[in-house]
Amino acid sequence: MISSMSWHEQLAEYRKRLGEFMHGAAYGQYEHKLRQETADLNDLFMLLCFMEATALPNPATLYLLEIYPYLLDQFHLWHRRMGMDHSPLANLPCC
Repeated sequence: MISSMSWHEQLAEYRKRLGEFMHGAAYGQYEHKLRQETADLNDLFMLLCFMEATALPNPATLYLLEIYPYLLDQFHLWHRRMGMDHSPLANLPCC
């Protein structure tokens, strides 16, 4: 197949393969780490969904109570960034 290709096509194919190799060399480890973290977050999400569906208590709520003051500042920045002038939750007065 390669012998029937002109040298322009062969050069284009070589450049394409070299580009794919260089991309893999540069980003391969990073993309692997991202896939691994995505899988971990998906596992956590599935666990939380299962706990919600079976009415099991969520242990994270106990830990969230300790960091609530820090999350309040982040929540304020988030709802302002989303274009909401005041908190969308009636029981969470942050403005």
